[in-house]
Amino acid sequence: MNNTFDWNRFCKVVNKDFRNMWPMFGTTMIILAALPFAAWLMMYVFGGSDAHMPADLRLIMIEAVAYIAAIMAPSRMYRTWNLRNEGIYYAMLPASKAEKFCSALLFSLVVCPLAVYLGSLVLDMFLTAIPFGPWQEWIWQGEMGFPFTFDMSTLSEYAAAEEGAEAFLHFGWMWQVACWIGYISTVLMFLFTSTIFKKHKVLQTILWLYVINFVLSIVLVPVLVAVFSDSSFMDWFMQLPDRMSGEQMVNWIFGLALGFDVLMTALFGWLSWRRLNRMAY
Repeated sequence: MNNTFDWNRFCKVVNKDFRNMWPMFGTTMIILAALPFAAWLMMYVFGGSDAHMPADLRLIMIEAVAYIAAIMAPSRMYRTWNLRNEGIYYAMLPASKAEKFCSALLFSLVVCPLAVYLGSLVLDMFLTAIPFGPWQEWIWQGEMGFPFTFDMSTLSEYAAAEEGAEAFLHFGWMWQVACWIGYISTVLMFLFTSTIFKKHKVLQTILWLYVINFVLSIVLVPVLVAVFSDSSFMDWFMQLPDRMSGEQMVNWIFGLALGFDVLMTALFGWLSWRRLNRMAY
């Protein structure tokens, strides 16, 4: 199929992926959404009536299981798209490669993690309504923000004590953008590796990330030691607070992190599209 995009065909692909979501990924999604209940049960059994988990930690836990669902979605929803014999069915679907790729992005980035997030949220509300147990306040009563823990106003109490914290507060929006772009780049990385590995795609990705990180640490540690051992560099580094304000330093740090995330997002998005576009069956 060519790379043209037709809205009606795209909707049909989305509908097909939606119908396949339960047989391909449904059981795993239910298990992920129910993980907060396992934490509730464990705390209630071992902690009794004195056990308590703050709403912020529960929200972080719900975000974590949704994140896991996002990185698992490509390998579960599209398990066969890089298999020579089984993948021919996906390749022969009456839709363009662009339409199928956009549908894969939609389910990996939005639909599957959102379904797990909402399922865990409903379960959390049910557990909170129970008159006993460690869930004692509603999840939106936390201090870190709802529906996502991106509220930077919690740092305001440290602004007076910590130098540069006031400047940091001005970049709350940049922090949120960096979090979302980092999320997208990570999911796109697992989407890309799902087109390479044939079995245990998530596990192999994690293992290869560990190997790459280990190799980079071996290479970079001596380099960093040599750099920071240089007296001229250390003099320049120690004078940075005098040359730049706290706001400027935060601007540089967030700018570099955001630029790196954007670069990784574009790279893995392009690699995923290129792999699917040139997949040989």
